[in-house]
Amino acid sequence: KAFLEGRELSDLLGAMDSRAVGCHTTLTVKNTFICVVETEAASPISGISRRRSKTEGDYLCCLEPESADPVCEADDVQVPTDRLAALGVALQVGEARASSACAEIRDSARSLAFDAAGSHLLQQAMELSGAQFAHDVAMALQGLIPQAVCSQNAHKVVESLVPRLDVEVLAGIVHELIGHSSRLSMHAFGSSLLCRLFEHLPADTVVVALIDEVLSHDVTQLICHKFGHMVALSILRNGLPRHRSKLAEVLSGELQRFARHRFASLVLALALSQCIAKEAHGLAIALMGQAGAVSSLACHSFGLRVVRALLELPSAAEQVRFYLLKSSRRLQKDKFGAHLLDELSAPNKTMVNLVGHIGGA
Repeated sequence: KAFLEGRELSDLLGAMDSRAVGCHTTLTVKNTFICVVETEAASPISGISRRRSKTEGDYLCCLEPESADPVCEADDVQVPTDRLAALGVALQVGEARASSACAEIRDSARSLAFDAAGSHLLQQAMELSGAQFAHDVAMALQGLIPQAVCSQNAHKVVESLVPRLDVEVLAGIVHELIGHSSRLSMHAFGSSLLCRLFEHLPADTVVVALIDEVLSHDVTQLICHKFGHMVALSILRNGLPRHRSKLAEVLSGELQRFARHRFASLVLALALSQCIAKEAHGLAIALMGQAGAVSSLACHSFGLRVVRALLELPSAAEQVRFYLLKSSRRLQKDKFGAHLLDELSAPNKTMVNLVGHIGGA
């Protein structure tokens, strides 16, 4: 209380910066009441970053360590910047010099992967070298895969390895990701790698186990997340029938909400085409069950893509078309609805499938 009295918010944050070493401090500001809570002990930190978010009408300002790429092992050789430039030139020259450069790059792969210039060199060397080089890089990164996937530099190296590795080595990479799938599926870089793995090894036992783990967590959060929904889309395209059924089950819980959600509507639209006929028909019937639901969705920037998916579904297309024409007067007054009516009234034109397009506000 004595610490807070008579303090401006800016002064308070500055004072907390100096006291933040050794703890993770959360400052909650609600109306005019300020509460400082020490949540957990933490190791000394070198920098503080502020994050501002709005949740349930409150504003959170959290003081937490700045994220950084993992530090490579102490015995790894750090390649000087001028040497990196020389290796890049050698790769462009080709022949013997390129071969020698690739060998040096391979030997330093563990540290180069987390460096911006080093990551680029590794990708260049992989383009020039064969499968053995990719195998050696994968072995060098063994034990660091979860950290590498979340690194802004190293994740590019790991993604470049996916199409170049044999099934056994790639399964080893996937095995390292098990236990981290909840975090990675909603991470900017992690979600991209998961999608590539699902596409490359959809039926592999370890990949199936990874998908099972992803779907064992909060699937609603996944399909509504900026990056997580892309993982859900990849599961719909490449997963097993039981994985599609799990997504269909979650979608059916709040259909009208998901149909109007920026990201979940993409998942719902794809589910209508990828799930088995019985499940897709069940989703369609539930969507059309509410009075005026189809015309309402047709006038919504994100709901429109769901209506287009319904029009592509043989078991529901005729009924959806009937609802749209019945509400044509309302649709003509709306930008999205009028555009959809134009598509329906053009018999010689193929309806543009914009299910995968992200638009609107």
